[in-house]
Amino acid sequence: MKQVTELEEFLNKTSGKEKYNILNKLADLYQNISPDKCLDYNLQALELSHQIKSKIKKSDIYVRIGDIYREKSEYDKALIYYQTGLELSRNNKNDKKRANFLNNIGEVNFRLSNYDQALEYYLKSLKIREEISDKKGISDSLNTIGNIYYRLKNYNKALEHYQRSLKIRKQFKDDLSVANSYNNIGNLYSMLLDYDKALDYYSKAKELYNKTDNLKEHTSIYNNVGIIYRDKGDNKAALENFLKALKISEDLSMRYNHANTSNEAARTYMKMKDYKKAEKYLKIALEQSKEIGSKDVMQESYEIFAELYSKTKEFKKAYECLKEFSKINELVYGELSGNIAEIQSKYISEQKEKEAEIYRLKNVELAKYIKDLTKANDTINKKNKELTEAYLKLDVLARTDPLTRLSNRRDILDKIKYEALKYERSNESFVVMISDIDNFKSFNDNYGHDCGDFVLVNLSNLMRSVLRKQDNIGRWGGEEFIFLMPKTSLEGGMLVAEKIRKKIENEIFYYRDIKLKITMTFGVHVYDRIMDIDYSINKADEALYLGKNKGKNCVKSSDEI
Repeated sequence: MKQVTELEEFLNKTSGKEKYNILNKLADLYQNISPDKCLDYNLQALELSHQIKSKIKKSDIYVRIGDIYREKSEYDKALIYYQTGLELSRNNKNDKKRANFLNNIGEVNFRLSNYDQALEYYLKSLKIREEISDKKGISDSLNTIGNIYYRLKNYNKALEHYQRSLKIRKQFKDDLSVANSYNNIGNLYSMLLDYDKALDYYSKAKELYNKTDNLKEHTSIYNNVGIIYRDKGDNKAALENFLKALKISEDLSMRYNHANTSNEAARTYMKMKDYKKAEKYLKIALEQSKEIGSKDVMQESYEIFAELYSKTKEFKKAYECLKEFSKINELVYGELSGNIAEIQSKYISEQKEKEAEIYRLKNVELAKYIKDLTKANDTINKKNKELTEAYLKLDVLARTDPLTRLSNRRDILDKIKYEALKYERSNESFVVMISDIDNFKSFNDNYGHDCGDFVLVNLSNLMRSVLRKQDNIGRWGGEEFIFLMPKTSLEGGMLVAEKIRKKIENEIFYYRDIKLKITMTFGVHVYDRIMDIDYSINKADEALYLGKNKGKNCVKSSDEI
């Protein structure tokens, strides 16, 4: 590409804002060619933006970097950049960008199968977009909420949201977003086995994707069309489409898409009774879904594995895979329906309250005649609202830390006590670990308590992303965190602690354009005999303070005391 070559040659001859603008142009040009190059230029632009005194829209860079990490399925990094951008948009009072960041955080949670959290962020975003009459933003929110209902197999509600979104998108003549709507509606009709309608929508989507020259979206079309061909019995055509999707997703480092299509390729080889190839693609899908923490793809891999091993008469393996499938299913969907209904109900209730208030204001004359009654109703509503809020606060405080959304002290202690009771029956050791943010006071002293809160929230998200699904983490108090790792030896606990320590040490955090370097110290103790829980926690705490005395930013075990 001549333009890219010319810009790259000119890049080293420039400085300041001119260099910043060139870096942004190069990032845009590489967006659909090389995600790694695009990321590199965006990171350079972000670094330079901190040095330039003139005002620059840094939140735009944060969203672009977050989007790239999300496409690369590096969700912990995506969240860090989205959370930082959200903080900037709040400080700048930019509601439109704040809504975008909330929606993007919802997208990450959706990829991680945290559907209740995803819906909560989507609805927060939708509320802001409705308040500022951002029609395009409203269409995006409706589409993402439709995705939640699609995943929960509530196809009527999904179709309702998709169609409302499509109607708005057609007004803007945005080919890419209209194509995405067509693709989603095609998926829905495919699930309803109406293949003719599904293929028609996929064809419309592909035609628009070709206009936008967007390779990323073609992976989804090839995958979806492949599923229809397989269901119709044309396995050869199905595989052709799956292999095209796999090639694009591999070239563009789209690990979520690659894992998902690998599962579909495995299903097809199963139908063809080519069990070796089926197993090969399943291993790829399972490995990648574990790496990126995608529970929905992981669950599907275990389900197909169980079917595969049943066909090959390896029944023990089939049983183990079914157990893993059930665990994930319970983890993702156990209390989900209730949470989803509660969140949606809260949103609808807020909307009705707002509409009622508008109606009241429009009928001021009528309000004069019923002033006393209105006052009484207002008082009752206020008291009810206060009681509801108090109940919600008590419920949250009883289980979670309100800042980090981790288990609070009481909740994590209950989990440790339960694990100790299990130990008496199974004799399986578990690890208790305590960590502390090094020099945390300096963040509060130098930049204020908002910075301290920013550090606590982002570290919580990062640490949670590294742990296994059976591990637990809670806020122990202040800048201290406590971990519970079931079925883990001392050596295993030390390895996990070191992995978290390195990840934090190597991560760069930006708070309001301030570059923060954060480290943590860890103390590890294994509960390997009948002992008092307080004793175990104290031993982990002693190991932590040994690490503090040895220079911080390290991992120490109670055996070293």
